[in-house]
Amino acid sequence: MRLGFACQWDRTDRRRTWSHTPYHLLNALMQVQGAEVVDLPLILPPIGERLLKLTYARPHPTGLLSIASWTPAMARMRHAALARAVAAGNACDAVLTIGEHGSLDVPQYVYQDQSVGQFIEYYEQHGVMADVRDIPPMRILRARTEMERSTYATLSGIFTMSAWNARHVISTGAISADRVHVVGAGINVASELPTDDDVARRLERSYRRVLFVGRHFHRKGGDIVVAGVNQARQLSGQDIQLVVAGPTAWPLPDEPPTWVEFIGDAPLERVQKELRQADVLALPSRFEAYGIAVLEALAGGVPVIGRNDFAMPEMIEAGQTGALVSSDDPTEFAVRLLHVLGNEHIARQTLATAPDIRKRHSWLTVAENILSIIRSS
Repeated sequence: MRLGFACQWDRTDRRRTWSHTPYHLLNALMQVQGAEVVDLPLILPPIGERLLKLTYARPHPTGLLSIASWTPAMARMRHAALARAVAAGNACDAVLTIGEHGSLDVPQYVYQDQSVGQFIEYYEQHGVMADVRDIPPMRILRARTEMERSTYATLSGIFTMSAWNARHVISTGAISADRVHVVGAGINVASELPTDDDVARRLERSYRRVLFVGRHFHRKGGDIVVAGVNQARQLSGQDIQLVVAGPTAWPLPDEPPTWVEFIGDAPLERVQKELRQADVLALPSRFEAYGIAVLEALAGGVPVIGRNDFAMPEMIEAGQTGALVSSDDPTEFAVRLLHVLGNEHIARQTLATAPDIRKRHSWLTVAENILSIIRSS
């Protein structure tokens, strides 16, 4: 089988595209025997793309921001790039596109973590998309969603990272349930698996260490984590330290407390080091398309406190590998945090399930599942 792999890569370093996801998936697909994978890069005309971004640029306190990425005009430009790439691909039997970029005349499959329609659901509930600064007006989102659903109706299949996304896609009625497949995602950064002794030493420490990772601080619930850790310290009297990684600058009005270590947009190696030292990863996101960071923590034997929404309940087993919060209330977070910190059962259960997570959520496993479904379609 000759499978085209269509992706709009980062112009400077394709590995940076979508947090390394397409890069790892393409490499994994190429390792599966019996399939010839053809790289079909989506190349937008630089001048046309630049003009479109300028057309939809809007003033923002941080400078000019463009909402062009969400517009039907950009979708049409990407569709044209997709058509050109497929035409140059020399007769592929099927095409797998990273994200939805319009219909094709050959069997097409889309791999995605969420749909534009799910942004609308969140937008309608909250009025704004937290920390997504380039979110467009609702009329643009709705127009783009109609284009997305028109494409869905023409697809041979959709591969989703989560059952949460799959349920939404099926609920649109644009594509039948038998063409929607949950294949998950791979772990982009596999942390070193701790030993039983490592976990024992972590439990015996006189202090506890919480890690928050997220460039989109507010959307990822960073403010909830800071306030919740503060309450947990006061309620328990424990020495609970918090490491904040991701934002380029400290995102709250007051300076970080003495028990907070702000490491900013730290290199990957530093984040991995902090994860190995953490008792828990805190990610009570207000919106999360998927949350590969959750999988990476669990695969490294670190419990996670997440949101009881989106795809997180599919990953985190409350009381076994972490906890789930249902609100933005720091007190709820503090209570869940104190239940997880120093909990020997949760610590050892998370370690026990880590090898299975590493196996099920490898990019090779995802690639094999995708190719198996395409071959049987």
